[in-house]
Amino acid sequence: MALLSVITGRLSQAFLLIFVMSLVGFIGIHSVGNPVYNVVNIETATPEEIRRATILLGLDQPVWRQYLVFVQNVATGTFGTSYIYHQPAFGLVLDKLSATFELALFAMLVATVLGLGLGVLAGTRPGSPLDRVIVTSSVYALSVPSFWLSMMLILVGAVMTGWFPPGGRGLTANLLGFDWSFLTSDGLRHLVLPVLALAIPNIALIARLARAGTVEVERMEFTRFCVAKGLSRRRILFHHTLPNISLPIVTIVGLQFGGMLAFAVVVESIFAWPGVGKLLIDSIQLLDRPVVMATLTFTAIAFVALNTLVDLVYVVLDPRVRIST
Repeated sequence: MALLSVITGRLSQAFLLIFVMSLVGFIGIHSVGNPVYNVVNIETATPEEIRRATILLGLDQPVWRQYLVFVQNVATGTFGTSYIYHQPAFGLVLDKLSATFELALFAMLVATVLGLGLGVLAGTRPGSPLDRVIVTSSVYALSVPSFWLSMMLILVGAVMTGWFPPGGRGLTANLLGFDWSFLTSDGLRHLVLPVLALAIPNIALIARLARAGTVEVERMEFTRFCVAKGLSRRRILFHHTLPNISLPIVTIVGLQFGGMLAFAVVVESIFAWPGVGKLLIDSIQLLDRPVVMATLTFTAIAFVALNTLVDLVYVVLDPRVRIST
């Protein structure tokens, strides 16, 4: 019953979020520039050619009618045709999805493993030199802008040492109809720097959260009782400490992973990573409205889906949690 309630509530939120996002995004993208000028050669096109292109794209209609056409396209799953690439808009998003998903997934795996490990290590030794180093380093990592961090990684990892390529995706291999970089050695080398650029701030965030939770759990009476009972530190860590700090960690991992999927724009642009974020920036610059709207819709769906997944994991990790919609 609780599961059905979660699914129903999240579906309602999804429709509302997508509607609001589409309305705001549609009005916003229609308030800047004229995409016709990116379709025709404005220097040589005649007024008649510009008029025909405007009619062909349906831009001669009132904005409210254009929005209804967009809603009809969404209902059929087409999202319209790209003005620039002359391909189905959502198909372009799906083509770029594997690159963004791969980048975000590897970055989140690195951030979770290292962040959780460093946080627990610091939390079990509060006040030690190691704890101070981890806490101080996490402050700096969270304070560094992503564009500066990306450029420093390129400077050190590509320019000064030549260990890794400065950008691009490298060679890929096809699996399940999508291209993946991690399946080739060249692709893995291209993954390292952008993954680090996304992972480092999240390593710091997860480490600080895990440290705070570990310190709190270590001071609880039941932990002292386990120590007095003679349980090993390893058993206490895996059977008591980690389960008790897992809920906030799951929350931050879910939210940050959603943020990576939707807003890895800076990292993808700097590293020329051909993902959804770079597609969004390119489409905004070219005023390719169907692609912009398809990308924003994907973003909304991804956030709702991940938030729902986090809620369901809550129920699995702690049955005492009661989810209200």
